[in-house]
Amino acid sequence: MATIRAYTTIEQSRKLAEFLPIESADLCYIANSELINIHEPFFKKLDKEDLPCWSLAALLNVLPKKYYPIKDHETNLILGKPKDKWCVLYWDATGMQDGEQTLEDNLVDACVAMILKLHEQNLL
Repeated sequence: MATIRAYTTIEQSRKLAEFLPIESADLCYIANSELINIHEPFFKKLDKEDLPCWSLAALLNVLPKKYYPIKDHETNLILGKPKDKWCVLYWDATGMQDGEQTLEDNLVDACVAMILKLHEQNLL
């Protein structure tokens, strides 16, 4: 059974910190070890060894609720767990999948994978 996690790993946090606004994170690894909750004023006090971290709720706020992979063709964000994997996908109203999809062992990993996919395509 997969481990249930509510926030990004240090490795995932490093990748996301390269392009996501630091203000979108709601947690922080202090000197890459201790995990703490952070509040907006704290962002200004982060040391270079500190690393922003994203909870599942923060990741969901980063993902677009709708996006347009084809001009004027809207797709909606859908989260689900078909069988034993978590799925994050964009699906259009007609049932045609013109968007992106990820399948991972936990929802945090699925959200991170989707954020990375969208970033690679300049869709965030």
